[in-house]
Amino acid sequence: MNQVKIVANSKTGSVVTMKTITDKKTGETREVGSVMVQSRALSGLSALGRVQTRTAFLTLEQDALEFLDAHLSDGAVLPVPGRIVVQETLTPYTTKAGKIQEAKINPTSGAIITYQGQPVYRNTYFSENVNEMDVFLKDTPVLASAGGAEDATE
Repeated sequence: MNQVKIVANSKTGSVVTMKTITDKKTGETREVGSVMVQSRALSGLSALGRVQTRTAFLTLEQDALEFLDAHLSDGAVLPVPGRIVVQETLTPYTTKAGKIQEAKINPTSGAIITYQGQPVYRNTYFSENVNEMDVFLKDTPVLASAGGAEDATE
C-alpha cells in the first residue's frame, strides 16, 4: 500500500490554506482549511514502469485541523488510513465562480479523451476506504459482431 502524504502549497509554503465556505442550505458561512495530499506508487511494471502521483485536497473543519495539528507538516504521512481514488465521469463539475471543469486530454495528441462520444472528466479524492476502487472510462473498440462500449474499473 502506498502512503498518503501531506504536501505544502508550492506558492505559499503553507500546509493549510484557510478559506470561507457557505452552506448551500442555510447560507451559513464558516472558515475551513484545505490540505493537499499526495500518494506516489510504481505502476505499469509488466510493461513500462513509472511512478504515478495522485493529488487530492481535504477540506477540514476547525476541530479536525486541531486534531491533526501535530501531523500537519510538509511530507508528513497522513495519520488516517485511506487512499487517493481516481474517478472518471461524463459530468464536469462547476466551481462557485461558474467555471466548468476541463475535459481529460491525451498528453501525446492533445485530443480530448471521450467515452461513447462524450468528453471524460477526471476527479481525485481521498477515501478512508482503502479498498475503494478507481473508476476509469475507456472506449472499447466496436467490432462488426460486438456490442457497444463498456466501462472498466481498476
